[in-house]
Amino acid sequence: RPLFQSLQTLADDNASFFQGSGTEIGRRFAAAFAALREHGRRLEPALRHFARLYHRFDLDEATPGNGYRSLVQTARCCLAHAVHKS
Repeated sequence: RPLFQSLQTLADDNASFFQGSGTEIGRRFAAAFAALREHGRRLEPALRHFARLYHRFDLDEATPGNGYRSLVQTARCCLAHAVHKS
């Protein structure tokens, strides 16, 4: 949850900043940050759902690995990168 909250806050701040620039590039950046905010808002419930279920699809108790777990981890890494770049 903190990662998504950071993304929402940073995307809001950046969208506001660039929207106020009054330039075409500023408007494009503002739109990009607004889209990033919206994607994060929609992605959070899906990742939460997968995180609750992925343990069911592990190979066994000693091998915690499957495609769902990898998908969640990859999405979290991308989110962390987006937060860092924002």
